[in-house]
Amino acid sequence: MLNDMRYRIKFQEKKEGGRLPVEGDYETVVECWAKAEGLKGREYYAAAAVQKEHTVEFTIRHREDIDKHMRILFQNQSYEIESILPNYSRKNFTTIKAKAVE
Repeated sequence: MLNDMRYRIKFQEKKEGGRLPVEGDYETVVECWAKAEGLKGREYYAAAAVQKEHTVEFTIRHREDIDKHMRILFQNQSYEIESILPNYSRKNFTTIKAKAVE
């Protein structure tokens, strides 16, 4: 599994601003190696039916400091986290499904 983790991704949080929240200002909180896969087979067709075909599945080493309110920066593209799932076959890894933000 570690050999497949060849992409560097960044987890970003919205910056705390002054009184008004500033849209689009994010800061990198965590940077790690990940395996990135597009959906395939039945998952792809189910996602395409609801216009989520730009969904990517990231697999990373398990971390406690990641939540759904963050976004992922991967190859200069932002992704909104949809779900964070434990990988039951390999307990030290976490699977994250994320949708491309346009």
